[in-house]
Amino acid sequence: MGGVEAGLPPRRMSISESAEKYLYVHRPGGNSGPWDKSTTPYMIEPMDRLTDRSVEGVIFVGPARTGKTLGLIIGWLTYAVTCDPGDFFILHMSEATARDFSKSDLIRAHRHSPELAARVSPYATDNNIFDRSYKHGMRLMVGWPSVTQLSGRTLRYVALTDYDRMPADIDGEGDAFTLARKRTQTFHSAGRVMVESSPGWLIDDPKWTYGDPHEGPPCQGVFSLFNQGDRRRWYWPCPHCAEYFTPSPYPDAFVLIDGKPAIICPKCGAAIEASNKRAMNASGHWLAAGQTITSMGEVSGTPPVANLASYWLTGPAAAYQTWESLWQRHAAATAEMERTGSEEALKAVLGGDFGMAYRPRMLHAARDPRILQSRAEDVQQRTVPEGVWYLTAAVDIQKSRFVVQVIGWGEAGERWLIDRFSIRHSHRYDGAGQAEPIDPAARVEDWWLLVHLVLFKVYPLAWDETRGLRPVMTAIDSGGKAGVTERAYLFWRRLRGHGLHQKAMLVKGASSKDAPRIRKAYPDSTKRVQQKIANAKGEIPVWMLGTLTLKDAVAADLERGESGPGYIHFPAWLAAWFFDELTAETRTAKGWENMGGARNEAFDLMVYNSAAMLALGGDKIISGNRPGWANPELAAIPIESTPPEAKQVVKKEHRTAAPVSGGSFINRPSGEPWIKR
Repeated sequence: MGGVEAGLPPRRMSISESAEKYLYVHRPGGNSGPWDKSTTPYMIEPMDRLTDRSVEGVIFVGPARTGKTLGLIIGWLTYAVTCDPGDFFILHMSEATARDFSKSDLIRAHRHSPELAARVSPYATDNNIFDRSYKHGMRLMVGWPSVTQLSGRTLRYVALTDYDRMPADIDGEGDAFTLARKRTQTFHSAGRVMVESSPGWLIDDPKWTYGDPHEGPPCQGVFSLFNQGDRRRWYWPCPHCAEYFTPSPYPDAFVLIDGKPAIICPKCGAAIEASNKRAMNASGHWLAAGQTITSMGEVSGTPPVANLASYWLTGPAAAYQTWESLWQRHAAATAEMERTGSEEALKAVLGGDFGMAYRPRMLHAARDPRILQSRAEDVQQRTVPEGVWYLTAAVDIQKSRFVVQVIGWGEAGERWLIDRFSIRHSHRYDGAGQAEPIDPAARVEDWWLLVHLVLFKVYPLAWDETRGLRPVMTAIDSGGKAGVTERAYLFWRRLRGHGLHQKAMLVKGASSKDAPRIRKAYPDSTKRVQQKIANAKGEIPVWMLGTLTLKDAVAADLERGESGPGYIHFPAWLAAWFFDELTAETRTAKGWENMGGARNEAFDLMVYNSAAMLALGGDKIISGNRPGWANPELAAIPIESTPPEAKQVVKKEHRTAAPVSGGSFINRPSGEPWIKR
C-alpha cells in the first residue's frame, strides 16, 4: 500500500458507503459488526455532505445518543483513511475527553475494522494516544482547545466535537471554528471542517419564540453556526396521514396515552406511538430552509445559498433514545426544579436529550419590588412564627458594616424573614467617647460583635415569648475588600479555638457557572498554583457557592404566589428599600447582573441563608423525621440565655477594648449603639 496511495485519486464512493464497507462497530458483549446506516438514516446526508466541495464545512446540532460521533467523526475518518487520505485533526473539549476518546472509540474502531488496522503504520514511534500515522502518509491527531493545538498546522480535515463545551474565545485568538477553518484553507475546496454538538449555551433573547423550525435560537455556539448555514431539519411522515412534519425540540411534543408517551401529529391530530419511530426515520428527509415536501415524498423549493451545510436533529428522532426515557428524564428534571429551584437539570435535559438551547425562566424578568412588598404579612417584629422549624443567619461584609439577615425555615423550603439589620459601630472609642465605625478588613476584634449579636441572638417564639430560637448556622461572606479574607479566616480559627466553629461557615462565590450549589473547599495559600490572598494552609473550610444556581432558585421562589413549598414570607415592618435590594439584579444569559449598581444585599443574603440551609441538610428534612435542632419544641431555649461560656469568650476577645460607660459591651441592652435596624 505505502505512500503511493496518498497520491491516487479518491475512491468513488460516498462517506456513508465507505463506512458501511470498511467500518466495524464495537457492540456490547465484545462483538463487532459493520456500521448499519439503517439504524441512523438521518446521519447519511450530513456524512456525505462532508465531500461536497460547494461548502466549507458541515454543522450538526443534535442531542446525545443520535450516533453523530460514530457517523460524523469515526465514519468520516474511515473514509479519509480508506478512500481519500489527508491529515485529520479531531478536537475535543478538554485533554481528558480527548484522551478518553482516543483510548476507547479510536482504538476500538481500528481493532475491529480490518481495513483501518491494515493501514496503520507498524512503527511504535508513529503511534501514541494523541497522534497516529498510516502507511500511506496520512496523520491523525487528537487535541483540545488551545492556540498551540490550533496554530501552525496545515490540515485537510478538522472535526470539532462537543463544540458548545469549548471556550468561546481560545486564548484571545477567537472561537475554535474560526481557528480550525484557517487550518484547512490551504486545501481550498478539498479542505473541510465539521462541527457537532448538543446545545450548551443559553438563549439570551427574552422575546425569542420557537416559530420557524428552520431558525435556531439566538445564542452562541453551535446554533450560531447552524443559522449561518442552509438550516436543514429532519422531517418524517405521520403513519396515519402520511404528511411530513419535523418533531418539536421541546418536551411538550409528547402527551401521555395510556401511561406511555406519544407524539401528536400537527397535521391530522392523531397520536403516534413510539413503535412507529424506526419506520418514520427510514422514510425521513432533510429539508433546508425554504423547502417543502408532499405526502408522496416530493421535495420542492430552493435551499438558501450558504457556505455551510447545517443540520438540526431533535430528541424524538434520536435512534438510541427512547421516548419513554425522554419523558422520564424531563419529569425528573422538572421535579428537581420544583424541589430546589435549580434549573440545571432542566437545562441538561433540554440540551442533551432534546437538542434545544435553554432559556432561563428568569431571563430579563421584570420583578416588581412593590408586588413583593404588597404581599408582606402583619406579624410581630423579630419573632418566630408558627411553621418555622429552625433559623439560619447570613452576614454580608461591607466596607464599614456587617449586614445581617435571619431566616426561619419550615417544611419543603417554605421560609420566613425574621430579622434584618446592620452592625455599624465597634466597641472602640475615639477621644470624644464616640464609638468608631467597624473595620472588617483591618480589625479582627470587630468580628466578635457577630458572636453576641448574631450567632447567639435568641428570637422569641410567637406562641411562647418566654422561649426562643437562635440560628443553627450562620453563613459569613469571606470575600470583599483587601484584608477581609485574612480577618475572616482568623475569626473562624478563633471560633474553633473556643469550640464555636460549628455555628458558623465561611462562604465565597465560585467562579464557574457550572459549580454545584455548595461545595466545601480547603484553601491552601502555600501552593504556588494559588494566589496568596490570605494565610491558609488547607485547614479552614470555605463553602464555595454556585451563585448562579442558588440565585436562580431564590428568584424562582420569589415568584411563588401562594404559601407552601418554597414560598418566602415577608413581615410588613420591612421598608421599601429592602424589596428594592431584593430585586436589584437582573437575570441575563451571562448570569445575574446588577445593571444599575443599586444595593443588592437582601438578594445576596437570601443566597447565603440558602447555603446555610443546604450545609445543614435542610433540603432533606421531612416533617415526620426531624432532628432535634429542627423542632422548636425541643430546640427552644429561655430568652435570656446567652451561654456563660459565650460571654466569657467575647469578654476575653475584647479584653483590650476601652470600657463602655454604663456597663460592659456584653450587657449593653439590645446591642445598641452597634446595631442599626
